[in-house]
Amino acid sequence: MVFRVDMITLMFGLKRYHHLLILLGFIIATVMATEAMIIAAFPGIEEEFGVSSVIIAWILPAVMLVGAVLLLAIGSLGDILGKRRIVLACLIVYGAGVALAGYAPDMPTLLISRTLQGLGLAIAPLAYALVAEETPVEWVATSIGVLAATYGAGSFIGIMSGAFIIEQIGWRACFLVMVPVVLLLIVFAWHIIPDHGIRKKGKIDLIGMMLFAISILSGMIAITWIGLAGISDPLVWICIGVSICSLFLFLRHENQTEDPLLDLGMIHEAPFPEITINAFLVVFSFFILLQVMPYLIASPAGLALSVIYVGILLMPGSLTDMISGPLAGFMVSRKGVVIPFILGALFLLFGCGIYFLFPMTPVLVVCIWMIFSAGMSILLTIDNMIVVASAPPGSTATASAFLHTIQSIGGALGPIVAGAALTLYAPEEAFTVIFLVVLGVSAIILFQSAGIRRHLP
Repeated sequence: MVFRVDMITLMFGLKRYHHLLILLGFIIATVMATEAMIIAAFPGIEEEFGVSSVIIAWILPAVMLVGAVLLLAIGSLGDILGKRRIVLACLIVYGAGVALAGYAPDMPTLLISRTLQGLGLAIAPLAYALVAEETPVEWVATSIGVLAATYGAGSFIGIMSGAFIIEQIGWRACFLVMVPVVLLLIVFAWHIIPDHGIRKKGKIDLIGMMLFAISILSGMIAITWIGLAGISDPLVWICIGVSICSLFLFLRHENQTEDPLLDLGMIHEAPFPEITINAFLVVFSFFILLQVMPYLIASPAGLALSVIYVGILLMPGSLTDMISGPLAGFMVSRKGVVIPFILGALFLLFGCGIYFLFPMTPVLVVCIWMIFSAGMSILLTIDNMIVVASAPPGSTATASAFLHTIQSIGGALGPIVAGAALTLYAPEEAFTVIFLVVLGVSAIILFQSAGIRRHLP
């Protein structure tokens, strides 16, 4: 099947894969813009609905949880049924979730709408797989870097516009303004995404997906309950036990079933274990800071600034995120992965480390977020390049989905850990504890990055 944009190709002189890259970039940017818009509203939603910080911390993980559970299934469906139809289905469900969030009257409804929005994140591995399959080999690394930059572009637009919309209209408007955008993306996706490529035979492992979901959800509930009732509460340990048992049963099932949700043989091979651990730690630490930043900027225990400043102070970090993705792709094509990998890890360590070196000011917040965002973008861009390049033929979407699943688990756990700290400790103590945790994780990432060369195939 040929693209349905030949006339546009002739008019503007763009290649067919350029249209695909632009569309996929806009899809990812839209999803990230919606996520970033709502960040500044966390303290306001907490006050409006009368819930604790650890419950508000589920606003981000609700999306990540669904992404973590469904990404492997979505990736497999993309390889089996075709990526075009799965992208369209995800966009439709995502749009319904965005519309519902705009009218959420209470916290449960908001969280339900956020779970539907999790299908937006599920498009990411399909996007990376499409780019790898449809782009000329010599441009794959650069194209993946450009695609990674759209995360920062979306965050930049969302953070700035979201803070303004929240202060002038209200947080629900952040979702409502995105509904027509999603509808347009559905139309363009129908016309631009090709319906061909390598496909494999198989079926979806529903039992594996259920066990995987139970393991992740029970683990997140355990962390949340620590913040609400303390680590000695029996429910905490019951949830931890359920999580561990479900994970064991999931791995056992995947080894025995004919059509596993997760190809354990593939992920045992280098460099999948090392790259996925790196991606988990990077996203985990990033989302811990993302959750705490609105409180650090707007709460009385922090800088006590108005909501609009959440957008203003985080905006430069989104710009560095946007620039660092393509830069990482360029560096990899010229220097290989080792040097930029270590550079990204150093950015993470230095970005959170300067919190302890200087008094807290708006300028320091900007510096922390810019440096940390640059390191995050560099590392995740390289992680995606390596996984897509290492995937067996016909399994690019599945391999990319596995990586994004691990990232989603990290993104889901990070805010819960931050929310628990904000609930358990006084605000100033909580800020210190959170940055110490991120500093420790960043040190582990640097240690791991220093040995990345020997883990590459």
